[in-house]
Amino acid sequence: MKVLFIRFSSIGDIVLTFPVVTAFKSQYPHAHISFLSKKSFIELLSAQPCIDESIPFDKSVLQTRKWIRSQKFDLIIDLHKNTRSHLVSFGNAKKIYRFEKLNFRKKLLTSLKVDRLPNIHIIDRYFQALASLDLNKDLTGTSFSIPQEFEVKISTVFNEIPDIFLCIALGAQFNTKKIPTSLLEQLIEGIETPIALLGDKNDLATGNRLVEKFKQKNIVNCAGKYSILQSASILNQSNKLITGDTGLMHIASFFDIDIISIWGNTTPKFGMYPYRKEHHKNDLLFEKKDLACRPCSKIGYEKCPKGHFKCMAHDASEIIRAIE
Repeated sequence: MKVLFIRFSSIGDIVLTFPVVTAFKSQYPHAHISFLSKKSFIELLSAQPCIDESIPFDKSVLQTRKWIRSQKFDLIIDLHKNTRSHLVSFGNAKKIYRFEKLNFRKKLLTSLKVDRLPNIHIIDRYFQALASLDLNKDLTGTSFSIPQEFEVKISTVFNEIPDIFLCIALGAQFNTKKIPTSLLEQLIEGIETPIALLGDKNDLATGNRLVEKFKQKNIVNCAGKYSILQSASILNQSNKLITGDTGLMHIASFFDIDIISIWGNTTPKFGMYPYRKEHHKNDLLFEKKDLACRPCSKIGYEKCPKGHFKCMAHDASEIIRAIE
């Protein structure tokens, strides 16, 4: 059986498909699984043993559609379900499953604050959409792999090797999902545990400023210096992650570490909170539930539409007390 999964972006959304792909490979071990995504995510996808072939979406829609047709897939599972995924896949397999994204209901919540969303995680909705395939979702805990060549020794990260340390995710796809620098400074000021700052090259400057400001602490800036898989390796060796609504938050959900998620303009109601196979008692979630303008977007903005960014005006002392 030849199978094609489609999810073009982003890191968090792609990682959230891994339990389904893993379960599919377990149920149909002889299936050849291809995964179509943006070129920037191919390294992440290629590291997953359940995926036989990672295909970069770096051609035109027409060229990609022709390639898919030439592969004669038995099954296409479209977990992105947008115009492009329709155009490249329509009529190109014996059977096509598409995931209902509930965008109208999300729009009701962001625009009118009318909540008609189901109280269920998106991974569980993936499994519901594919119920006829009889997949075993109990494999969630084994759904993220880090190849040995991407493992990072903590001795190469910290000058003073800590017994335990926590990670802070600096970045996010949109600024309104990032933890503000002012809040990060308050958190770091109150945390005694050594800290590794994680992010991509866009977060390098922020990380450098924080390290410079807190020279007296055992804090290192890993942002922009490690790939996503290497960052995941560092994260997996920590005991906690402090994060906004980020891809690293979803990666951390596959590890045995505490997740302290701090929410801005998005909401867990969209079904994209940390997914745990079993309850993790030390996970904490902070959000401004009583803020009338929130959520204002299902993804995020470069800046707060109202200019006040109150959704990220969290009490640092409350967060510090809760995690210690």
